Amino acid sequence: MRMIMIRSLLCTMAAIFWLTPAYAQENDGVATAVIITAKAGHEDALVKAITDYHKWVAQFEGHFEYTWFEILTGPDTGKFVARSGNHNWSDFDAEYDWQKEADEVFERNIAPHIESVQNTITTEMEDFSHWPENWDGYTHFNVQDWYVKNGRYSEFRKGLEKIVATLKAGNYPGHWGFYDVASGGYGGQIRLVSAYKGWSDMVDKNPTFFELMSKSLGGEEEFDTFMRNWGDTYKSGHNWTVKRMPEASDYGN
Repeated sequence: MRMIMIRSLLCTMAAIFWLTPAYAQENDGVATAVIITAKAGHEDALVKAITDYHKWVAQFEGHFEYTWFEILTGPDTGKFVARSGNHNWSDFDAEYDWQKEADEVFERNIAPHIESVQNTITTEMEDFSHWPENWDGYTHFNVQDWYVKNGRYSEFRKGLEKIVATLKAGNYPGHWGFYDVASGGYGGQIRLVSAYKGWSDMVDKNPTFFELMSKSLGGEEEFDTFMRNWGDTYKSGHNWTVKRMPEASDYGN
């Protein structure tokens, strides 16, 4: 049964259509992300196999394009993430005559290197996101999972609206996206993803979050009260950093 479930998720990865940049077109903001554990000693072989597969599957119209990342920190360090985003819900029902062949190639060349997979589907909270217009140089991403407490979503959202509006109005020099975890996670799960140009970019910004929020709220004491009350609406989960793998994400286009 375990292998059947793994094959089912692997076929989902192998079968479907394209990824376009977040700023290129309007869509439902749906993304699928798969955390992949390679078999011990198969890490390099897996990366080589998926790199070759991406270049091969690129010939088919409507193929999925996944961006691959290596997890650098947190409990899943050493694992990989394959993510394809900016889709419509209807995209997941698409069928193509080349899918059976692609499934067979994936099963033969890639699946033998994989120990397990875990899939999630997210929808972007676009009003709360703030992405760069130009993605050049962005290589690292910090991922935080939050779990909104039962009955507290309205409070959580109101507080988040205040924070995002303040940061945008104050020209906070950072970039981020918020996502609802629609499948494969837990109830009330929210995911925050922040983009950085390497480790050196992960330092306090100028102006800082504290400076902008304190000024907007009326002072340090007001800031502390706001953050304490808002922070009580959710619980923090995993916090991890990933690095984009450009070669494994290359479809030749």
